[in-house]
This record gives sequence, structure tokens and C-alpha cells, in this order.
Amino acid sequence: MTDSLNRRDFIKLVGITGAAGTVGCGTGTRPTAHQILSLVTPSEQSRLGVATWYATTCRECPSGCGMRVRTREGRVTKVEGNPEHPISQGGLCIRGQASLQGLYNPDRIQKPFRRNANGAIEALGWEEAEKQLADRLRALGSAGGSKMVFLSGQNGESLDRLIRQWMKAFGSERTLVYEPFSHAALKEANRITFGKAEVPDYSIAEADYLVSFGADYLETWLSPVGFSRGFAGMHGYREGGGGKAVQVEPRLSLTGANSDEWVAIRPGAEVWLALGMAQHIVAQGLVADLPPAEATRLRALLEPYSSDRAASLTEVPKETIERLAKEFAGAKTGLAIGGGVAVTGENATATGVAVNLLNYVTGRIGRTVRFDRTFEMPDIAGGKALRDLVDSMNRGEIEVLFIHHTNPVYNLPAQLGFAAALRKVPLVVSLGSFPDETTDLAHLVLPDHTPLEQWGDYSPAAEVHSLMQPAMNPVFDTRSAGDVLLQLAKQVGGPVAETLHWGSFEEYLKDTWKEANGKAAEADFEAFWRASLWRGGRWNLPASDASSPPGQEKTDRKAKLALSPQVFAFQFPPAPAKAENEFFLHVYPSTRHYDGRGANKPWLHEIPDPITNIVWDSWVEVHPETAQRMGVAEGDVLLVESSAGKVEAPVYIYAGVRRDTVAIPLGMGHESYGRYAKGRGINPAVLLPATLDPLSGGPVWAGVKVKISRSGRRAELVRTDGSTTQLGRGISQIIPISALTAAPASSPEVRPLEAAPENLSMYPQHEHKNYRWGMAVNLSSCTGCGACVAACNAENNIPVVGKELIGRGRHMAWIRIERYFENVPTSPVSAPDVRFSPMMCQQCDNAPCETVCPVFATMHSEDGLNLQVYNRCVGTRYCSNNCPYKVREFNWFDYEFPAPLHLQLNPDVTVRTKGIMEKCTFCVQRIREGKDHAKDEGRMVRDGEIVPACAQSCPTRAIVFGNMLDPNSAVSKMAKAQHGYQVLEDLNTRPAITYLPRVKRI
Repeated sequence: MTDSLNRRDFIKLVGITGAAGTVGCGTGTRPTAHQILSLVTPSEQSRLGVATWYATTCRECPSGCGMRVRTREGRVTKVEGNPEHPISQGGLCIRGQASLQGLYNPDRIQKPFRRNANGAIEALGWEEAEKQLADRLRALGSAGGSKMVFLSGQNGESLDRLIRQWMKAFGSERTLVYEPFSHAALKEANRITFGKAEVPDYSIAEADYLVSFGADYLETWLSPVGFSRGFAGMHGYREGGGGKAVQVEPRLSLTGANSDEWVAIRPGAEVWLALGMAQHIVAQGLVADLPPAEATRLRALLEPYSSDRAASLTEVPKETIERLAKEFAGAKTGLAIGGGVAVTGENATATGVAVNLLNYVTGRIGRTVRFDRTFEMPDIAGGKALRDLVDSMNRGEIEVLFIHHTNPVYNLPAQLGFAAALRKVPLVVSLGSFPDETTDLAHLVLPDHTPLEQWGDYSPAAEVHSLMQPAMNPVFDTRSAGDVLLQLAKQVGGPVAETLHWGSFEEYLKDTWKEANGKAAEADFEAFWRASLWRGGRWNLPASDASSPPGQEKTDRKAKLALSPQVFAFQFPPAPAKAENEFFLHVYPSTRHYDGRGANKPWLHEIPDPITNIVWDSWVEVHPETAQRMGVAEGDVLLVESSAGKVEAPVYIYAGVRRDTVAIPLGMGHESYGRYAKGRGINPAVLLPATLDPLSGGPVWAGVKVKISRSGRRAELVRTDGSTTQLGRGISQIIPISALTAAPASSPEVRPLEAAPENLSMYPQHEHKNYRWGMAVNLSSCTGCGACVAACNAENNIPVVGKELIGRGRHMAWIRIERYFENVPTSPVSAPDVRFSPMMCQQCDNAPCETVCPVFATMHSEDGLNLQVYNRCVGTRYCSNNCPYKVREFNWFDYEFPAPLHLQLNPDVTVRTKGIMEKCTFCVQRIREGKDHAKDEGRMVRDGEIVPACAQSCPTRAIVFGNMLDPNSAVSKMAKAQHGYQVLEDLNTRPAITYLPRVKRI
């Protein structure tokens, strides 16, 4: 038999016997059938097996970061930050990385439908749906304009312009833009102080002393990717430099955890701290050069807010206030920012005015606070406009209401009554992509493309105009909102069709750009258009700023703004009273789900919250002393009640929240496991009263008074941290900046890199000829945001396993962010020492996993990688037991990728099956691609040419990858740093990853 059986027949025989072995196996999983697409004549824009990249704009939040989209064989498989874009500069946050799952979400609205009188859904074709709507609009006649309203989220420039033109063609001016976080108070404060109702750029990278009054600039505020890059430049230790960051807020956020000092202030009292600091600076003569008359008026304005009075109003010690004032005034380039959700109470505008005065008296305006380059903020509908809309709906004045990519039923205060009023509108038309609380009340749903499928543009900052282009054909039977509006105009006919004559939104977009850029000649415009698409947009920035996003410029700007006369007559609010049994409610946007719009993406549920490490759930945070006084433990369900409503949520005990405060994240939780589209659990917005900041009209998110009580029930919270501390193992190290000038061993947490003698090894020495791939992680730059985890999930086809399996320890992520609480304080205003460390396979030179594998499935490559050969693995799991870093994951099941989520899979990476161990290999597929490219050109790989997914996405560039054998490579230089260390190096595993400890400024 062996003589006559050739290789081909052997493979056939194995295939037949393998199939026979699975017949009748009831526990097996049937393989998914795939349609083979012939590409005998490939598209001109793509080559089989070679990625095609498209530049576009991320629309997961209003920040508008530039993206590049990788497609393979006509489908999107990965998104990355656009290195040329001035906002993101190649970085991308966790929500941007997860946009891929919005595209392929199996619970997206896949085709038009309507609801009949009984509320049942009836599917419609596009032609029928558009005809019915056009007939209804035509029937409204000339008076229809006053009965139509268009409510949308923050759109791009061209789409917003089209919506307004479309509504005007029907005789309506009622076009409202609604975003939960409108920054209305910040704009009003700037108008009162300087006469400019704008949001300036805050140059964080230029600052050497940063005080934030509630602005979570590393998480969700304004431009977190750009600010994170600036923070790394300002705060991350780079060759002996770095500034100090102070965070003022009632709950220690991710931003606060990365700061050098946390001031646990009474909610709503930030205004008096800023005034107390400004008053002390003026009284002590620490002010910048001010005209004598102006200085006199400022002294009179600030006189009532001495450090003594500020201390009584804020519960911050007088000594702390005066010390902060002195440090801030003495800084060369200080910066104070305010305006985050933490300070959006009834005195939000007053807080903004106080922060402006603090910047003004120290000469920061025009230097670190830039009004010459501002963030683009549309006119967001304030509380008064939304109340007027609700009143109009209740009075029956609205016949047709269009809602586009906004969810006011969820994130407007329930007390406003928007949902009840919406039910009184005869026709509600939704132009969204996903089912949500608002779409559930719509009569007609015309599903929109996702941003990765459509044309558009977006302007996140002045003179930054980004483009969006479809990276693939639509996944479902959807149409872009712009195309729908133009098609409706055509069907209505008459003057409306004449005014809106474009055949598609792509044509409209190109005409808008042609007009805006003065490109009359067709040839000139086509060249300009192609160049703009290739680059990702157009940004007309000064030469010195062209490569720097907001918060990172290095130019010297001394232009100052004069104070508005209005500010000298400004009346700051009195301090609110609080009863003994009441708590302040702190609702904050989630780093993963923002205002709830990210709750339809499984990765964002599966990746742990950076502070709590909780997955797939909602929770309420209380201080340990509060929990002890109430007799509650983690997982006990608390009833939280306000004058507006009540919610129930399990308790998470957190020393980073004040004793008089309870904190609840917005948009978290998963109400029905297994569903991908609508996954929000508790809704803390129901606790918010329908009150407004009296000056700006903005919504009140902070400082609401609530009562809490035990419900008598429990709900399990699944966390991934295991241990909250390092147990003295020195995994995530921290050193004071003063220790960097001394010998490394002078710091109790730092051990020399050469701690283990090289001759003490039971392993033979590995020979690495040309490459030994390694990493360096700068913990002073790592903020724990989790973007690297999402990027790794997307690049390496890592499955989602759900809450139950994670609770059993079967999380599949190849990289995790270790979060440790060290030195938990007993003082009411001190912060726990929070540390973040990315942990992935350490690619050990003396790898404990390699010696115990009975089938050599885990092996050492000539490039120094610890490889995992899936075909050899038989699932003994010895390697995982022997790994001291616990970075190997075992497939207990054949995990499901519900269609069309399977289209997101990277074809360069094997999809693992049950019974196989897997782990990080530094994105070996990218290494192979880079080496092949260099080989074709007859050279070695250049430093920085190969970038793994985790390092590529990191907004702060905390992760550096390269060849450790190259003495000039960035990773080699960082690995030789005196203060560098390797995790558990006493075990002599000789990892290829070097960590640089976090440098503390105090």
C-alpha cells in the first residue's frame, strides 16, 4: 500500500476518513458554507491577496479622526489611524477600532420597513417606501413646511448643508442638531469672558503644568486621540522632561488616574476652586503683565473668593488651593481647562468663566489657549429648543418628524417627556442604521449606510476638512441619507426637484467642494479631488502646525484677547445646600460606549472598562466607607432615586469616588445577551431632571441630588482583574522623577535589567542572525485606554465569548491592560495609585512554554518569536500552565461569527478551532509581509517599517516595536534605558519586551 499510495491520494484518503469521523457526531459544529467568488478578471483597484487602502473619517463620536481602511477582495477587514491627518496622526481610539463591527453588525437595520396601526413591522422596498413618503410630503402642500422638523446628530458639512436646503425647499427652517454633550456652557463662558462663542484649541503638548476641572480629555472630551498624543508629549518622560497634570473632579476618571494629582472636589464646586486659585494669584502679585486699571477691576471681582472661602465651599484644604495656585502661576506654560461632563451642572457656565479668568491672569490666553484655531462646533439644539420641540409635538403642530443618527429617547432626561410627545406625531421617519430606543417609536424606517459605506465630509477643527468615501459596497439593502433626500425631492417634483437637482449625494459633495475650493475648471478640480481623497481631506494649516493636531503645536503665539466688559459684572452662583441623607449623582460618558451609541459593538462590551475591569454590565460606584455604612457588598443591587426617576444597578466599590457621590457610566450594560444592535442596560439619564444651565441653556448632567437604598437583590459583576494589586511583584513600576538622576537601584521598585547572571541558564543560547523582534512599553505614556486591545482583536480574528465564559476565565484577548490599585488611601481627598500595563506574550528567549509542549506546537523562531503552530497543537494546555505571564488562551469551543460578522475576518490570520492554544506573535503576518517586501528590494527591514496592530493604534505611541539587534532602532535604545525593566525578570525567562516605569512628578 505504501508503494502505490502517492501524496495526492493520501490527502484524498485523509479527507474522506476525516469526514466519516464526523458523521453522526451530535456535539460537533457544522462548518459554515462559503461562496467562492471568481476573480479571474480582478478590479483595477485591487489585486488578489493584496490589501487596498482608503482614506476616510471616523464617525464614532464628534471628534472626527482621520482613518485608513484596509480592504481585501472587496471587503473591509481593518481600520487604522491616518498618519497624515492633523487630528489623529495615525492613532485611533478604542471606539474607532470597533467601527468595523458597526459595518458588519448582524442586527443592523437591513432594509426599509414601516409599522402598521398595530405596531407590527412590514417590510418595504425602497421604491415603495420613498413613494409613500413623497406622497405624504406632497399632500402637506405649501403649509407643510411649518409642520416638518428634521432632528439629527452632528453631521458633516455637506450633509448638514443639504438637509437645510432640503428643508428650506419645503418651506421649513426647523432643522435641529442634537448631541448630548453640546459644550454649550463652554461656548457661552467664552462669549461672556472674551466675546467669542467658540471652543478654542487647548495646546496640551506645550503645557508644563495642566489643571483640568472635570474635562476627561483622555476619554471622551472634544478630541481624546489628539489630546492623548499631546498629553504623552507633555507628560510622558522623554529624555528628562515632562510636565505635571492635576485633575479636579469628584470621581477619579481614567484621565485622573493618569494625572499626578487628583483633587476630589465636591460636585459642582469646581467654580470656587478656580476662583480661589485666581484670587490668590492676583492677591500675591503672581499675575502676568496686566494694565493697572484691569488688574484693579479683576482684584475687585475676585476678592470675595479668598482661599479660606474657597476651601469652605469646595472642601479642598486651603493649603492645597494656595499650593496649586502658586505652582500654576509659576509654571512656564501652564494650562487650565474645564467643560467636561463632570462640571455640566447648573453652574457650568460660571465654571467656564472662572477657568478663563485663571488662564487670563497667568497669561495663558493666546499661548496654550488658542482662539486662532478652534474646534468646529455646529449650533447644537439647547434645552430651550428641545423643550419647544416637545411642546410643539404635544400640541399636534408637527406632522412629520425626521430623525437621523441621534437617540433622544435614550439620552434626553426622561422628565422632558420626549418619548411621550413623539408618540403624538403622525409620521416619524428614522434615517438611522441601528435599532434603538428612538427608532422603536418610528413609523417609517429608511436605513442609512454606515460611515464606511458612504460619501461625506466632516470638519472637526477650523481649516481641517476631512473626506469620507465608501470603502466597500453596502453590506445590506441600505441607502445614504443624502441620496434618500435627493430621491425624495425628485419624486415630489416641482420647485423642490428643481432646487435639489443633483442625481446623487456624491455629485452634491463634489459640487460643494468645487465651490468651496474655487476649482472652476473640471480638470483642476478632478486632480484636486483625487489628491484630497488620497490624503483624506484638506487642511489649510500654517506650516508650523500642519503636522500637529490640536494640543500639540510648538509655535510661539503671544496674541492675547482682551476681557469683555460683561465679565466684570458677572454674578457667580451661591453654594447649593445638601441634606445629610442625599448623595450627588455623577453620570459620565463611557470610554467604550460614549453616550450609548457604541453599545451595539461586541468588542466594546468584551474589552474591560479601564478602571473597574467590568465587562458586559452596568454598575453604580460607591466609596468603600459608604458601602460599609450601608452594609452592601460588590454585586448588591442599589436603588438610586432622584426627583426625576429611579434606576437599579449592582454596586462596584471604588475608593476613587467621593463619599458623598455615586457615579454611573452612561451607555453601558447589555440588556439582551447575544444581540448586537441594542445593548444598553440601565439608563442613568432617567435620573436627570429637565433643568438647564440658566446661562447657556445646556443640559444638567452633574450635581443632581439622589438617594440610595438597598434593593435586597444581587447581580453578578464579571471582572477580569483577578487581583487588584501586584502583591509586591513589581509588574507595573513607578518612580519619582528625582530617581532618574540617581542609580536605578536607588528606587525600591526598580531592579537593574542585568539582575540575572547570563551564565545561569538551563537553556542553550538561541542564535538570532538578522532579527530579534522586540517591544518597549513606556508606562509614562500608556493611559490604559484599551485601543491596543481593540486593534489586536480586529487584526487577529479574536472571537467574542460573552459574559458567562469570561466569568469562567475564558477571555480570548491576546493583549490585556493590567490595572492595579496600589496604596489605597484613607484620606477622603487622596487618590489611589492607579497603574496600567499592557500585557501580551513576552516572546521569551528562555520560554517556559516551549520546553513542556509534547508536540512542539510552541517553538522558537530564528527571529526570536515564540511561535504557535496551530496544526500541531493537541490541546494539552501544558504551555499555559507553565507560562508565568498567563498570556496564552485556549479555544474551548468553535466560537461563532454570526453572518455577516465573518466578513470582518482578516484573511492573513488563521481562524482557530476548538482544542487549540493561541497567543500574541507580534502580528507575525505583518512581520512576514514586511520582510518579503524588504527581500524583494534586496535590503534589511527598516526601523519602523513593521508596526504591529497594538503599536499602530496607540494614540500616545507608548508601544514601540522593532529589531533589537539593530543598535540604532528605537526599541533597542529604549531597551537599554537604565530605568527599564522586564516583568518577572528574576525567573530568567529573558523576555523581548522592556517596560519603562511610569515617572511620577510628585
